[in-house]
Amino acid sequence: MNTSSTTPPVLLACAHGTRDPGGQRAVEALVAAVRARLPGVHVVDTWVDVQEPDLVARTTEHTGDRAVVVPLLLSAGYHVFVDMARAVQSSPHHRVAAALGPDRRLARVLARRLTEALDAAGEAAPGPADEIVTVSAGSSDPRAGQDCERVAAMLAEELGHPVASAYLSAARPALDEALDAARHRIVCGAPERDATGPERRGPEHPASALPARTPQAAADLHQAGTRRGWDAAAPAHDAAGPAATGTVPSGTAPVPGVPALPGRVLLVPYLLAPGFFHGRALAAGADVTAQPLLVHPGDVPPELVDLVVEHYRETASEA
Repeated sequence: MNTSSTTPPVLLACAHGTRDPGGQRAVEALVAAVRARLPGVHVVDTWVDVQEPDLVARTTEHTGDRAVVVPLLLSAGYHVFVDMARAVQSSPHHRVAAALGPDRRLARVLARRLTEALDAAGEAAPGPADEIVTVSAGSSDPRAGQDCERVAAMLAEELGHPVASAYLSAARPALDEALDAARHRIVCGAPERDATGPERRGPEHPASALPARTPQAAADLHQAGTRRGWDAAAPAHDAAGPAATGTVPSGTAPVPGVPALPGRVLLVPYLLAPGFFHGRALAAGADVTAQPLLVHPGDVPPELVDLVVEHYRETASEA
């Protein structure tokens, strides 16, 4: 037990958890970088799901210590407001810091990941005819959705290009809906948009009447042509295969004779690390899909280390 005000609180670096080995290694690298940045602090990794020891076990282990839980999560939803709050409620010396996002530094890393993916694929920088979509894991808590929307707006400012939002679970628009809408805008001609906000279009614009995704709607969109003859209905790449690089038109196969779209659909996953959700993003059929914020192998973005350290220090004084 150590509740001395002269001893720094334990930092419980709490990630969601994943079964993906690359995702596990990527998060481990982030925690290791935080540990190196804070040599006088006991930094302990833990998770809210999938991996162990979970946060309840860790807070029990450190019941008598001052401790700060730093969520290695991009937005504050159920895991922060419920799971983590419950895990610390039994100790007056435990606190939960803010989630990592929204923060402009995350948007800068996302912009960098898109540039890397385009460069690796031999593609040009985003142009006026392109559609950019950012996709998040999704949450039933509207506060998490608002956080993700704010980061999408920050990314739009970083890129100087409009960015639409999509979600992989629990929230709308779903990713397939957002990609259909993006292709429809390319086919019909994109409405006037503000690079830092949502589309400004009236009900008379053809893209405003986009139907819900149905087999016929998908067939109609395919008949309108997809860029370079890529068929979004073709079998998806395995997440461990070529698409796992995040630089190829994943979930697609070439179809000779199909006219090309004038623009591309570029997908930027707002995800912390490789795993189930990034595999779904790769299989969704965008023209180029970027890597998540953390990659393995690869260097840990210093922006993420900065955020973890800052959130710990901001909350440590209250523990």
